[in-house]
Amino acid sequence: MPAEAPPPPGQSAPLVLVVDDVEGNRQLVCRRLAPCGYALHEAESGEEALAFLSDNRPELILLDYMMPNMSGIEVLRRLRQDSRLQAIPVIMLTARAESAAMVAALEAGADDYVTKPIDFDVLKARITTQLARHRDASALRAAQAAHDERTTMRVLAFDELHDELEREIAQRRQIEQSLASARGRLAECDACRADSPPATQAQSPQVARALEIIDAIGRALEAGKPVNPALLAALRMQVASLDPPAG
Repeated sequence: MPAEAPPPPGQSAPLVLVVDDVEGNRQLVCRRLAPCGYALHEAESGEEALAFLSDNRPELILLDYMMPNMSGIEVLRRLRQDSRLQAIPVIMLTARAESAAMVAALEAGADDYVTKPIDFDVLKARITTQLARHRDASALRAAQAAHDERTTMRVLAFDELHDELEREIAQRRQIEQSLASARGRLAECDACRADSPPATQAQSPQVARALEIIDAIGRALEAGKPVNPALLAALRMQVASLDPPAG
Protein backbone atom coordinates (compact mmCIF):
# COMPACT_ATOMS: atom_id res chain seq x y z
CA MET A 1 0.00 0.00 0.00
CA PRO A 2 1.48 3.37 -0.94
CA ALA A 3 2.31 5.84 1.83
CA GLU A 4 -0.08 8.68 2.45
CA ALA A 5 0.90 11.76 0.50
CA PRO A 6 2.37 14.76 2.38
CA PRO A 7 -0.10 17.55 3.15
CA PRO A 8 -0.64 20.20 0.44
CA PRO A 9 1.50 23.36 0.59
CA GLY A 10 0.27 25.76 3.26
CA GLN A 11 -1.49 23.03 5.22
CA SER A 12 0.19 21.89 8.43
CA ALA A 13 1.20 18.25 8.80
CA PRO A 14 -0.98 16.22 11.18
CA LEU A 15 0.76 15.91 14.55
CA VAL A 16 1.05 12.28 15.70
CA LEU A 17 2.22 11.45 19.22
CA VAL A 18 4.07 8.12 19.51
CA VAL A 19 4.10 6.76 23.07
CA ASP A 20 6.30 3.69 23.82
CA ASP A 21 8.76 2.95 26.59
CA VAL A 22 11.12 1.13 24.17
CA GLU A 23 13.24 3.59 22.20
CA GLY A 24 13.79 1.18 19.31
CA ASN A 25 10.04 0.77 18.87
CA ARG A 26 9.50 4.53 18.79
CA GLN A 27 12.31 5.07 16.29
CA LEU A 28 11.00 2.32 14.03
CA VAL A 29 7.47 3.72 14.03
CA CYS A 30 8.67 7.27 13.38
CA ARG A 31 11.02 6.18 10.60
CA ARG A 32 8.30 4.23 8.80
CA LEU A 33 5.70 6.98 9.19
CA ALA A 34 7.94 9.97 8.37
CA PRO A 35 7.50 9.62 4.54
CA CYS A 36 3.73 9.93 5.02
CA GLY A 37 4.04 13.62 5.87
CA TYR A 38 3.16 13.47 9.56
CA ALA A 39 4.73 15.65 12.23
CA LEU A 40 5.90 13.04 14.76
CA HIS A 41 6.61 13.51 18.45
CA GLU A 42 7.94 10.80 20.78
CA ALA A 43 7.18 10.16 24.46
CA GLU A 44 8.89 7.35 26.38
CA SER A 45 6.31 7.03 29.15
CA GLY A 46 2.71 7.73 30.03
CA GLU A 47 3.79 10.55 32.33
CA GLU A 48 5.82 12.20 29.56
CA ALA A 49 2.92 11.83 27.15
CA LEU A 50 0.51 13.53 29.56
CA ALA A 51 3.01 16.32 30.18
CA PHE A 52 3.27 16.91 26.42
CA LEU A 53 -0.52 16.84 26.06
CA SER A 54 -0.93 19.51 28.72
CA ASP A 55 0.39 22.07 26.21
CA ASN A 56 -0.19 20.35 22.84
CA ARG A 57 -3.07 18.72 21.04
CA PRO A 58 -2.02 16.14 18.44
CA GLU A 59 -4.38 14.89 15.74
CA LEU A 60 -3.72 11.26 16.69
CA ILE A 61 -1.93 9.20 19.36
CA LEU A 62 -0.17 5.85 18.89
CA LEU A 63 -0.13 4.40 22.40
CA ASP A 64 1.76 1.34 23.62
CA TYR A 65 -0.37 -1.02 25.68
CA MET A 66 2.31 -2.33 28.08
CA MET A 67 4.47 0.30 29.80
CA PRO A 68 5.97 0.45 33.31
CA ASN A 69 4.61 2.77 36.02
CA MET A 70 1.68 3.97 33.92
CA SER A 71 0.19 1.57 31.39
CA GLY A 72 -1.28 2.61 28.07
CA ILE A 73 -4.74 1.76 29.42
CA GLU A 74 -4.28 4.20 32.33
CA VAL A 75 -3.04 6.94 29.97
CA LEU A 76 -6.07 6.31 27.76
CA ARG A 77 -8.49 6.54 30.69
CA ARG A 78 -7.01 9.89 31.70
CA LEU A 79 -7.33 11.18 28.14
CA ARG A 80 -10.98 10.22 27.97
CA GLN A 81 -11.66 12.04 31.23
CA ASP A 82 -10.17 15.31 29.90
CA SER A 83 -12.71 17.33 27.90
CA ARG A 84 -9.90 19.04 25.96
CA LEU A 85 -8.29 15.76 24.87
CA GLN A 86 -11.06 13.17 24.90
CA ALA A 87 -11.87 13.47 21.18
CA ILE A 88 -8.31 12.73 19.99
CA PRO A 89 -8.19 9.39 18.12
CA VAL A 90 -6.03 6.77 19.88
CA ILE A 91 -4.64 3.64 18.25
CA MET A 92 -3.27 1.12 20.75
CA LEU A 93 -0.07 -0.74 19.83
CA THR A 94 0.03 -4.05 21.65
CA ALA A 95 2.04 -7.26 21.64
CA ARG A 96 -0.88 -8.98 23.34
CA ALA A 97 -3.01 -10.48 20.61
CA GLU A 98 -5.54 -12.15 22.90
CA SER A 99 -9.07 -10.85 22.68
CA ALA A 100 -9.21 -9.80 26.35
CA ALA A 101 -6.45 -7.22 25.80
CA MET A 102 -8.20 -5.84 22.70
CA VAL A 103 -11.54 -5.65 24.51
CA ALA A 104 -9.90 -3.85 27.46
CA ALA A 105 -8.36 -1.30 25.11
CA LEU A 106 -11.64 -0.66 23.31
CA GLU A 107 -13.58 -0.43 26.57
CA ALA A 108 -11.08 2.12 27.87
CA GLY A 109 -11.79 4.29 24.84
CA ALA A 110 -9.33 3.23 22.13
CA ASP A 111 -10.49 3.96 18.60
CA ASP A 112 -8.49 1.10 17.09
CA TYR A 113 -5.55 -1.21 17.81
CA VAL A 114 -2.66 -2.80 15.92
CA THR A 115 -0.79 -5.83 17.19
CA LYS A 116 3.00 -6.19 17.27
CA PRO A 117 5.05 -6.92 15.25
CA ILE A 118 3.46 -4.04 13.41
CA ASP A 119 2.26 -4.41 9.85
CA PHE A 120 2.98 -0.83 8.76
CA ASP A 121 0.69 -0.96 5.74
CA VAL A 122 -2.14 -1.81 8.13
CA LEU A 123 -1.03 0.88 10.59
CA LYS A 124 -0.88 3.56 7.87
CA ALA A 125 -4.33 2.60 6.63
CA ARG A 126 -5.80 2.79 10.13
CA ILE A 127 -4.13 6.13 10.81
CA THR A 128 -5.56 7.49 7.57
CA THR A 129 -9.03 6.20 8.50
CA GLN A 130 -8.94 7.65 12.01
CA LEU A 131 -7.67 11.05 10.84
CA ALA A 132 -10.43 11.21 8.21
CA ARG A 133 -13.06 10.28 10.80
CA HIS A 134 -11.71 12.88 13.19
CA ARG A 135 -11.76 15.58 10.50
CA ASP A 136 -15.32 14.64 9.54
CA ALA A 137 -16.41 14.64 13.19
CA SER A 138 -14.74 18.02 13.74
CA ALA A 139 -16.44 19.44 10.66
CA LEU A 140 -19.77 18.05 11.85
CA ARG A 141 -19.29 19.56 15.31
CA ALA A 142 -18.39 22.91 13.73
CA ALA A 143 -21.46 22.76 11.49
CA GLN A 144 -23.65 21.83 14.47
CA ALA A 145 -22.18 24.67 16.52
CA ALA A 146 -22.88 27.10 13.66
CA HIS A 147 -26.44 25.75 13.38
CA ASP A 148 -26.93 26.11 17.14
CA GLU A 149 -25.66 29.68 16.98
CA ARG A 150 -28.02 30.53 14.14
CA THR A 151 -30.89 28.95 16.06
CA THR A 152 -29.98 30.93 19.17
CA MET A 153 -29.85 34.16 17.18
CA ARG A 154 -33.26 33.43 15.65
CA VAL A 155 -34.70 32.76 19.10
CA LEU A 156 -33.22 36.02 20.39
CA ALA A 157 -34.59 37.91 17.39
CA PHE A 158 -38.02 36.34 17.95
CA ASP A 159 -37.92 37.29 21.64
CA GLU A 160 -37.00 40.85 20.72
CA LEU A 161 -39.86 41.04 18.22
CA HIS A 162 -42.22 39.56 20.80
CA ASP A 163 -41.13 42.13 23.39
CA GLU A 164 -41.48 44.91 20.83
CA LEU A 165 -44.97 43.70 19.94
CA GLU A 166 -45.93 43.58 23.62
CA ARG A 167 -44.68 47.13 24.04
CA GLU A 168 -46.61 48.23 20.95
CA ILE A 169 -49.81 46.61 22.23
CA ALA A 170 -49.37 48.20 25.66
CA GLN A 171 -48.70 51.60 24.05
CA ARG A 172 -51.79 51.33 21.84
CA ARG A 173 -53.92 50.40 24.85
CA GLN A 174 -52.64 53.48 26.66
CA ILE A 175 -53.43 55.61 23.62
CA GLU A 176 -56.92 54.14 23.36
CA GLN A 177 -57.47 54.85 27.06
CA SER A 178 -56.28 58.43 26.52
CA LEU A 179 -58.68 58.83 23.60
CA ALA A 180 -61.55 57.41 25.63
CA SER A 181 -60.75 59.80 28.48
CA ALA A 182 -60.54 62.74 26.06
CA ARG A 183 -63.85 61.82 24.43
CA GLY A 184 -65.43 61.59 27.86
CA ARG A 185 -64.18 65.04 28.76
CA LEU A 186 -65.46 66.46 25.48
CA ALA A 187 -68.83 64.85 26.08
CA GLU A 188 -68.96 66.58 29.44
CA CYS A 189 -68.20 69.86 27.71
CA ASP A 190 -71.00 69.23 25.20
CA ALA A 191 -73.39 68.61 28.10
CA CYS A 192 -72.29 71.90 29.67
CA ARG A 193 -72.90 73.78 26.45
CA ALA A 194 -76.35 72.23 26.09
CA ASP A 195 -77.31 73.79 29.42
CA SER A 196 -75.82 77.16 28.44
CA PRO A 197 -77.62 80.02 26.74
CA PRO A 198 -77.97 79.55 22.94
CA ALA A 199 -75.44 82.26 22.25
CA THR A 200 -72.68 80.33 24.06
CA GLN A 201 -73.42 76.83 22.71
CA ALA A 202 -71.02 77.08 19.75
CA GLN A 203 -68.14 74.62 19.83
CA SER A 204 -65.00 76.13 21.38
CA PRO A 205 -61.68 76.18 19.46
CA GLN A 206 -60.15 73.91 22.10
CA VAL A 207 -62.86 71.29 21.60
CA ALA A 208 -62.62 71.52 17.81
CA ARG A 209 -58.84 71.10 17.93
CA ALA A 210 -59.14 68.19 20.35
CA LEU A 211 -61.61 66.46 18.02
CA GLU A 212 -59.24 66.96 15.06
CA ILE A 213 -56.40 65.40 17.04
CA ILE A 214 -58.58 62.48 18.13
CA ASP A 215 -59.54 61.84 14.52
CA ALA A 216 -55.89 61.93 13.43
CA ILE A 217 -54.85 59.50 16.17
CA GLY A 218 -57.79 57.22 15.36
CA ARG A 219 -56.83 57.10 11.67
CA ALA A 220 -53.23 56.18 12.59
CA LEU A 221 -54.42 53.38 14.87
CA GLU A 222 -56.77 51.99 12.23
CA ALA A 223 -53.96 52.02 9.65
CA GLY A 224 -51.58 50.28 12.05
CA LYS A 225 -49.17 53.19 11.92
CA PRO A 226 -47.19 54.54 14.88
CA VAL A 227 -48.85 57.46 16.62
CA ASN A 228 -46.84 60.65 16.69
CA PRO A 229 -46.05 61.43 20.36
CA ALA A 230 -46.50 65.12 19.52
CA LEU A 231 -50.19 64.45 18.75
CA LEU A 232 -50.69 62.82 22.14
CA ALA A 233 -49.00 65.75 23.86
CA ALA A 234 -51.16 68.20 21.90
CA LEU A 235 -54.32 66.27 22.83
CA ARG A 236 -53.44 66.35 26.51
CA MET A 237 -52.84 70.11 26.30
CA GLN A 238 -56.16 70.72 24.54
CA VAL A 239 -58.12 68.61 27.03
CA ALA A 240 -56.37 70.25 29.96
CA SER A 241 -57.29 73.69 28.61
CA LEU A 242 -61.01 72.94 28.67
CA ASP A 243 -63.03 74.65 31.36
CA PRO A 244 -64.23 72.22 34.01
CA PRO A 245 -67.89 71.31 33.68
CA ALA A 246 -70.40 73.25 35.74
CA GLY A 247 -71.49 71.59 38.95
